[in-house]
Amino acid sequence: MQAHCDGARADRRPRLHRFFVPPESIASDVAAIPQPQARQIARVLRLAPGDEIVVLDDTGVEYEVVLTEVDAKGVFGKVVDQRPALGEPRRRIVLYQALLKSDRFELVLQKCTELGVSAFAPFVSDRTVVRESARGRVDRWRRIVTEAAEQSRRGRIPTILDPVTLQEAVEGPSGIAIMPWEDERDGGLRTTINQALAEDDGAPDLAIIVGPEGGFAEDEVGFAREHGVRVVSLGRRILRAETAAITAVSAVLYELGELGG
Repeated sequence: MQAHCDGARADRRPRLHRFFVPPESIASDVAAIPQPQARQIARVLRLAPGDEIVVLDDTGVEYEVVLTEVDAKGVFGKVVDQRPALGEPRRRIVLYQALLKSDRFELVLQKCTELGVSAFAPFVSDRTVVRESARGRVDRWRRIVTEAAEQSRRGRIPTILDPVTLQEAVEGPSGIAIMPWEDERDGGLRTTINQALAEDDGAPDLAIIVGPEGGFAEDEVGFAREHGVRVVSLGRRILRAETAAITAVSAVLYELGELGG
């Protein structure tokens, strides 16, 4: 056991800081790191010339960069390696999440980005508690998913879609769509998702539609069923909305073989 541990430790590379930058920041073998990342590198992390970082251009490619100039106004480096980023699921997961109280919605964004969600679409349903406009919060949401994507070794930043209605959330998905509901008794998520995958026509997206703090009204669930959404149970316990979102995403990704399967 000790020999195994020593070998694993010897093979382990140091974890490099990761930063998303605009694609135009990388030209040939030179990376120019703009603000605010440059300030973080110089003033917060206190990196120096010769240190290595990973830079991502949000296209699924990552670049290993050796820093050559470090200043809070701008950071430059030499690209020494380029490779596909391996943190993206093979299937695109879109989470339609009813608006929640600010801290709970942000928790969903952070954790579901870490898990592998590709896009988030906020919506309002009958029992949504939060009614103020979501548009003023989109910039903060984008910062949250960007930081979570960097931390979790994602190759792309999840998209924050414009807020939609429940009707649009139900009618929008072109592929498999599931809706967790606390009063569902017949459709277990595992059985339902595997059946859906067996019948799949190859559509690239898989949508998960999660309700607000008060859950979905029965007529909303009926409307979803009429439009082909598969209503599922997440078990016998009642979950908070943010827990339901994280649980549903985790379970779907597990069945897709994305969580070490």
